[in-house]
Amino acid sequence: MWESFLHLLRAQLDNQLFVGGFTLGLIGLAAAWLRKVPGLVWGYFNRVIIVTAVIDSRNDLFGALITWINDLPFGRGSRFFTVIQENANPDDESSANGLPRLLYSPAPGFHVFWFQGRVMWIHRDVSMNLQVVDTLRIHVLFGSRKFLEGLLEDVLKRTYARLADHTLMFTVDSWAENWRKSDARPRRAINSVVLDGDIRQRLLDDAQGFFGKRSWYAAMGIPWRRGYLLYGPPGTGKTSVAFALAGELHLNLCWLSLTNPKLNDQTISMLLQKTPARSLILIEDVDAFFAARQKQDERIAVSFSGLLNALDGVAAQEGRIVFLTTNHRELLDAALIRPGRIDVEFKLDLASREQIASMFLRFYPNQEDAIAALLASLPERVLSPAQIQQALLAHANFADAIAALRTLAR
Repeated sequence: MWESFLHLLRAQLDNQLFVGGFTLGLIGLAAAWLRKVPGLVWGYFNRVIIVTAVIDSRNDLFGALITWINDLPFGRGSRFFTVIQENANPDDESSANGLPRLLYSPAPGFHVFWFQGRVMWIHRDVSMNLQVVDTLRIHVLFGSRKFLEGLLEDVLKRTYARLADHTLMFTVDSWAENWRKSDARPRRAINSVVLDGDIRQRLLDDAQGFFGKRSWYAAMGIPWRRGYLLYGPPGTGKTSVAFALAGELHLNLCWLSLTNPKLNDQTISMLLQKTPARSLILIEDVDAFFAARQKQDERIAVSFSGLLNALDGVAAQEGRIVFLTTNHRELLDAALIRPGRIDVEFKLDLASREQIASMFLRFYPNQEDAIAALLASLPERVLSPAQIQQALLAHANFADAIAALRTLAR
């Protein structure tokens, strides 16, 4: 067999047509490889003299980096720019007329600029597939990775320094796969929420105690998690309490709706595993989830067992607190609010006389005697704090506010 193969090979080598074709093939392969050499050398050369970072709009750093670029002389003077309409900012005097602000940024494409004695350039690209992704590649000529890392860290620090007195609010992205920063609001003190009795102080003490007992939880072998249930009629301040507590404790606020049709058992578990550090997770109107399940709403893909596992399963994140709110506690499954999942419950009821007096004193601090007379004739547990606040906001005159409140209480 081997001799037959050698005989066939000798015969082919004697064939000038075969030898010529084989030689041309080798030359072609060599030429193709050599054509790639300049590109490989150039690519290696680029990596030696140029450092590049890639950031896209799915990353919170992207917005901070765009803001930094916009603030540079290059960004402000770019002759090729994109325009974004932003809602009016109540804290911005230039938005007092209610008109939206126009934000200008370098448009998608190639831009060169000078920064700290270095030549830099960016390439911005917007791709649209299942979602719109804005990608920014930032390059530094003759720069080091350490320089670019320091620049990005400084950009992030500057951005968060401007938000030091704000509560960062996060919602799930359009695919319910990651958290995205949706807003930043000035922190609200917990004493700005008027609650009945000592509820406010008990809640604050409990949350502060939780964050101060990490080592104790570890020593006891207990998961370092805390669950709260706020229940009561609409307008009693459940959401306001969660927002104010997040502000008081310098926490991020992550808002989640169980009726989001994009959520399923896997995505809700992943979301609750990777919430931002030091976060308060607010799941509002959890009774709506049970109502939808009873109606067999096909848009709701989260199962009850999936919700329970996400809240306190083996993989559930530690070092965070979860607030559930509901207008109808009786609709909740007992397994959801058992001890271990819900550690503390607070009922926020319709306004007591104490709450009514506190709210009136905030608006009319010099009318203590008149307020005392009002309370004697006004029934309690009839109006919600939201209704009372609305009446106070709508009537600047003390007598008109009292008349409006008596009308509502009938």
